[in-house]
Amino acid sequence: MEHSRIRDRRHYWLGHAFRIDGPLDPQAWRTAFDAWIDRHEGLRSHVAIEGGQPARYTLPPGDIRVQPVDAGAPTSTMATYRLVHGLLDDGTSPLRWPSYVAVTIAGRDSFTVVFAADHSIMDGYSTVSTGGELHALYNAVRAGKSAQLCDTGSYVDFCQDERVRATAATADDPAVQTWRTFFPENTENTLPCGTLSKVAAAPIEFTGPAEASSRRVPQRNLSVEVLDADAADAAASVAREQGQGLFAALLAAFAVTTTELGAGRDFRTVIPLHTRTEAQWADTLGWFVGLAPFQLDCGPARNLAELIQPAGEELRRTRGAATVPFGRVCELLGTRPRISFMVSYMDVRGAQSAPTWVDTNTRWLRSRNVSADEFFFWFVRTQQGVTLNMRYPGTTKATRDIHRHVLRMRDLLAEFTRYGDARIRPIEGAPLSW
Repeated sequence: MEHSRIRDRRHYWLGHAFRIDGPLDPQAWRTAFDAWIDRHEGLRSHVAIEGGQPARYTLPPGDIRVQPVDAGAPTSTMATYRLVHGLLDDGTSPLRWPSYVAVTIAGRDSFTVVFAADHSIMDGYSTVSTGGELHALYNAVRAGKSAQLCDTGSYVDFCQDERVRATAATADDPAVQTWRTFFPENTENTLPCGTLSKVAAAPIEFTGPAEASSRRVPQRNLSVEVLDADAADAAASVAREQGQGLFAALLAAFAVTTTELGAGRDFRTVIPLHTRTEAQWADTLGWFVGLAPFQLDCGPARNLAELIQPAGEELRRTRGAATVPFGRVCELLGTRPRISFMVSYMDVRGAQSAPTWVDTNTRWLRSRNVSADEFFFWFVRTQQGVTLNMRYPGTTKATRDIHRHVLRMRDLLAEFTRYGDARIRPIEGAPLSW
């Protein structure tokens, strides 16, 4: 509704691209895509505003069928990129339905599938399962068999249950209290824009009624491998010796690097956590995301290993905050914050299609963004190792800071995995942008 009110032209989609060997069979592909839509109720549901109130409509399986459209035959790689990017932007607007689109690029011996959907109906784990499901359904249609896919729950049902829990939450809920202690004492909406975001490593900004036009800065994206498969196993083994997981070690390294580069000893960020708490939601397409605060005092530590246990304990302490939707937390606390700094982690090695990702040239996509103060980081562990994916303001200073941070963190992790620990040392330079 907010998107519709302000007629926002920015895009917020997630996508998935992969290759399928063999010439494209258009009829088999349409049949496979139809079956995939039937499989996920979220793809058959949409919300309209009627009389100022939202109204949901859901079509039964079989009522939605793919209508192919020939988008043309670009004559160059750049022309293809521009055409596909425009199709994804136009086809995923939350102001239209369906807010998802698939593009096939036919080759002689294979074809490429590019799928994208508005972020409101698709989270990171949804993108992980999308390619495998579509590939399996297509191969099954071609072979005249049924695809061997696990049953999924209804995202619509999940939303209903979540809404009931959110409505029942009160200001005394432990999840709300966790956020209350994390917010600065002065959280009034009258704080000027940027008051908190100019403090290094401050993840929460409390904005006034208007957004500054300076925020519309094009963002850049970067993806860097920080651990290969063997190094990821070694780092996870060291973390397990302290009773912690790999994410605790990665967060400790991220925090230490931020501290080393002049951001101060108190590291603070916001962490997305999935809310797929039941087996039926494991492969359901939807947005199963909660938010939790994270804070780590890096001051007393002299070595990275000293911070792994505190990081893991903080993750366990605050993860319950994700059980109440962040919007409801803000409503109960009477605040209007916006998140400008976030660190996420996904271990997707167990995905059904994970062994095929290299052979199918699988890639995860996200839309272009504009913001002068958003610094978002995603650690992703696959069978090939751990990558750190980032989006950040495309300014000279922010780009320099991102490169400084990720290169130092990668060196810190390399030393940690080789020797089982790494010494923390101050590095001269101006404080980071986030």
